Amino acid sequence: TITPSSALKSFELLHRITGEGLSVEYCFSRQPFSPDANMVAVQMQFTNNSTSNTKNLHMEDVKLQSGMRVKEFPEIELLPAGETATAVMGIDFCDSTQAANFQLCTHTRKFFVSIQPPVGELMRPVFLTENEFKKEQGQLMGMNEITEKLTLDTKCRNEHVIVQRVTTAANLSRVPCGSDQECRFAGRTVTSGSLVLVTVATREEGAAQLTVNCEKMVIGTMLVKDILLALTQ
Repeated sequence: TITPSSALKSFELLHRITGEGLSVEYCFSRQPFSPDANMVAVQMQFTNNSTSNTKNLHMEDVKLQSGMRVKEFPEIELLPAGETATAVMGIDFCDSTQAANFQLCTHTRKFFVSIQPPVGELMRPVFLTENEFKKEQGQLMGMNEITEKLTLDTKCRNEHVIVQRVTTAANLSRVPCGSDQECRFAGRTVTSGSLVLVTVATREEGAAQLTVNCEKMVIGTMLVKDILLALTQ
């Protein structure tokens, strides 16, 4: 089981009141999902807040959009009262932010739940040199490039904070850059391996420009929104 770092955001899958004492949270662990490289690893944490044992925790009735696939987490046979357990499942989201819907079942109940990924979790980091980045970026111009001007929050005007906020919003790796006025990042989408390139260029007094180059326009557009939010809030 992978312990998520504190930077990873947890999402609620099942509230303890709805779950009659069972609460479940999940996070995108950003670890490779070893059974299937095209799946995103989702780490789930189950907590039994009730006074009686919960048994046979498993998934049923998975409903997915066309092309999506799920590798279910192994059944948890017993979760004693007051205890917590973790499990990992894999989801192939097909490079889309469509939700994976399923029933979370115990020995007595079934709960309808849904996992929807932020766009930044649909990618994995790739390591590029500065020259490779420029070459790839040159091939992803025109329709595959989106540029937005922004003003950086006063707390977000140094390189360290920019890098932290971008990599929190999206699972990308830092690319070396000869200029201290630019931060560059690269990744590939988990399902199709489409390249995602991000550049944050800073100017005087917090002015900046965000550029995203991506073969998949929908992903590029969504990513721009999420990174803009991360850098300006």
